[in-house]
Amino acid sequence: MTAAVLYDFMLSIYEQTKQGKGTRSHILTILIQADGLTRNELFERSHLTYEQVRRQTRNLHISGAIESRLIDQERRYFVKKAKVSNSAALLLSALLVAWMPVLGASISDDDVRNLRHNQTIS
Repeated sequence: MTAAVLYDFMLSIYEQTKQGKGTRSHILTILIQADGLTRNELFERSHLTYEQVRRQTRNLHISGAIESRLIDQERRYFVKKAKVSNSAALLLSALLVAWMPVLGASISDDDVRNLRHNQTIS
């Protein structure tokens, strides 16, 4: 294979990947607006070819961006919701408990006056 042929081949792959990324984004946008669509419904709403929808829903499913469920004998696609891990939830809870006294403390008029006074001095 010559360098020119290899270059053309790589350029072709790059263009296909770039086009595929746009197609995946388009499908995700449609699913965000109306979750739980079939491939036929995505085909009708997206104005893409059925083959593009088939290929990109497969890629999105493999990458974990969407999930598919069989509902009433039809395969439907949903945007995958981000899950908070147990450790992240525990950390957020601990931060909330630690900051509750600060968040719940009332601010008096004296506090505001002192703050303004300190700002004008500096």
